Amino acid sequence: MLDDEAELKKTVDEIVANMLAADVAEKKFYTDERAGKEYWNLATPDAFDKKLIVVAVLGYPEQAGVWSYTLLRQSRIDESSMESYFREFGEHDFGLVAINPNFLAPDIEGDSFNYQIERVVADIAEGKKIGFIGFSMGGRILVDFLQKRPELIERVAGLVLIDPTLSNRLEIDNIRHLLDEDTLLIASQNEITSPGEIASVLLGIPKTSFPGIHGEMPNKALTEVIEFYQQRLPI
Repeated sequence: MLDDEAELKKTVDEIVANMLAADVAEKKFYTDERAGKEYWNLATPDAFDKKLIVVAVLGYPEQAGVWSYTLLRQSRIDESSMESYFREFGEHDFGLVAINPNFLAPDIEGDSFNYQIERVVADIAEGKKIGFIGFSMGGRILVDFLQKRPELIERVAGLVLIDPTLSNRLEIDNIRHLLDEDTLLIASQNEITSPGEIASVLLGIPKTSFPGIHGEMPNKALTEVIEFYQQRLPI
């Protein structure tokens, strides 16, 4: 069991180091102008040169490289690692960028989430299509972000929401068409209150369900996520 916070961060560092050594990912460095500190996002090699660049937004308090601290605490390292996503996206010639909002400090309000999403989107050339993956709190962040940025919708190839922990106070009128036509919603089955099940009701869209707990959903849904974006790859 990995219970100590320092142990968790050390394990994440090792996972990321292995991904870098295997050349399935690289660090893209930025400076947070608000704090004057450097941070990095994790990206597939040459991610911004691809026809489709997908931005992955994790939850709280995870860092780029892993999906779930819950799984890490249970020593289920392979199930939590994002390496399979970086490998599959790279092999299918998609760009993948995982933002790292909790790198400098835990961000339960979402300010750093939005700041980093804006920075990545600004780096994507106008002619490129953008995809988004939001897991857990990251799903809520993306729904709110896109609702407030309707001018981006025509560039969005698709939105993947994996067990998103949505607010009951949703404003989704600007993204209604995106939700109805180009959103993949993944839900866990084996929990009393599955975030994905609740999100299906709140958003009024169908779901694809998998047995398992919340933290298992990203890697269980990888095949569906790849197929979803293959169908939306720009010609």
